[in-house]
Amino acid sequence: ETLGKLISPALTIALLGAIESLLSARVADAAIEDRHDPNQELIAQGLANLAAPLFGGFAATGAIARTATNVRTGGRSPVAGMVHALVLLAVVLVFAPFAKHIPLATLSAIVVVVAINMGEWHEFRGLKRFSVNYRTTLLSTFFVTVFFDLTLAVELGMVLASLFFIYRMSELTRVERLPLSELSMIPDFLYPDGSPRVVAYSLYGTLFFGAIHKLETLLDPAERHPEVVILDMHHLVNLDTTGLEGLESLCKNLHKHGCALILCNLNQQPASLIHRSGFEDEVGINNICGDIYGALARSRDLLPRFMDEDNL
Repeated sequence: ETLGKLISPALTIALLGAIESLLSARVADAAIEDRHDPNQELIAQGLANLAAPLFGGFAATGAIARTATNVRTGGRSPVAGMVHALVLLAVVLVFAPFAKHIPLATLSAIVVVVAINMGEWHEFRGLKRFSVNYRTTLLSTFFVTVFFDLTLAVELGMVLASLFFIYRMSELTRVERLPLSELSMIPDFLYPDGSPRVVAYSLYGTLFFGAIHKLETLLDPAERHPEVVILDMHHLVNLDTTGLEGLESLCKNLHKHGCALILCNLNQQPASLIHRSGFEDEVGINNICGDIYGALARSRDLLPRFMDEDNL
């Protein structure tokens, strides 16, 4: 029961520690024109935080305040951090009896001054340059941190950032109709009333659970169904399992109306998922083409068969 209550704050502290340490390392990189190894940084921090509680310690992170102080006084290598740690260890083990005589009011004043200096209040003046999503995330996290709890603020910030990211990615995902003006020169590609028997769409962005609804607009129930639908996926960089389910639903809907689905210009990740899931067999290996011209050629092969069925 106690372990269940500890999991959420433990994950929050881990996220907060990782973010703060990497941010501190980025600040140090900019100050001394160096580049840190983020994996090494986080692994070292994780090992230290596993060991610290065994000696009565608490989870720690790389701190911008002490890092900046170290850099300003000439620190340029890991030795500076080691010396800093040894000095703190000496203070705790040797000079602690003297430190206990420092008035708490003095220590609190130091903490207030450090907090004010670390606030970077000038950043608030620059918020107008950023999007509404960014401003909402920053201000919400800030006020929840000040008035409620840091753990809750980190969780809220992560949730808001994730939601805004999903919204942004869904906005970047587009489904556009390809004109295919050359189809008008091929009578077999048109119904007698001039409406197209073959339509083509180009997918842009990433087809995931936040943008799957855009596939539902491809076919209008009020209009006559085309006999072949071509999806050009050259600009589709990512496909998740929900997006794959959307393609499967579209394929089944087309087959129910006697129509065919052709995919072309598949990138590596969508092609791999379509192959591993078995959707390749459902569409038909011959209906997966290398480019739009191959897809048009395949459409020409399919249309006479549909014409014979119509005549029957």
